[in-house]
Amino acid sequence: GLIDVLDISDPTNPTLLFSIDLSPYGNQANSVDVHDGVVAAAVEDNDKQAPGKVVFFDTDGNFLNYVMAGALPDMITFTPDGMYVLTANEGEPNDDYTVDPEGSVTVVDISGGVAAAVAATADFHAFNSAVLDPSIRIFGPGSSVSQDLEPEYITISKDSKTAYVTCQENNAIAVVDIASATVTELVGLGHKDHSLSGNALD
Repeated sequence: GLIDVLDISDPTNPTLLFSIDLSPYGNQANSVDVHDGVVAAAVEDNDKQAPGKVVFFDTDGNFLNYVMAGALPDMITFTPDGMYVLTANEGEPNDDYTVDPEGSVTVVDISGGVAAAVAATADFHAFNSAVLDPSIRIFGPGSSVSQDLEPEYITISKDSKTAYVTCQENNAIAVVDIASATVTELVGLGHKDHSLSGNALD
């Protein structure tokens, strides 16, 4: 996979400046974010069920560093203060569910600079034996809660302290304390009856 860097100074005529080859780090980038001259890419492994990487470049495409992430890192984002980078790691199973890695959120502390990046994992182990909101869908055959949850998208509070992570296949939102890399809450999103008047699909 490649990351293409475009010149959009003329939006009517975007121009390819250069591409970053991701083959030394994995298969492809599922998400890219940029903050203060640093490019962060969520790169999945060639084996989608294996751990991926968060790979850092400068805006000229020069490699800076990488850290390991969970299986199938999807969305990546910097905190507003630029001190952390987070990835939502889907942990998708293979087709017959013989391999089903855990979903997780990787929290990368870059407060000391990208060269000194430190990764921590916010996992869902605390919820494996918990009583969950019945609207949260856990349905993978033989899967634990940790294996079945599939984090996908992230939004972060303005104070850079809390992340809200969607697990859309599970009808849930995970709340993550960023500093401690801990999932503090798993919130079900309820139920909507589309057969009722006014609830039809668009």
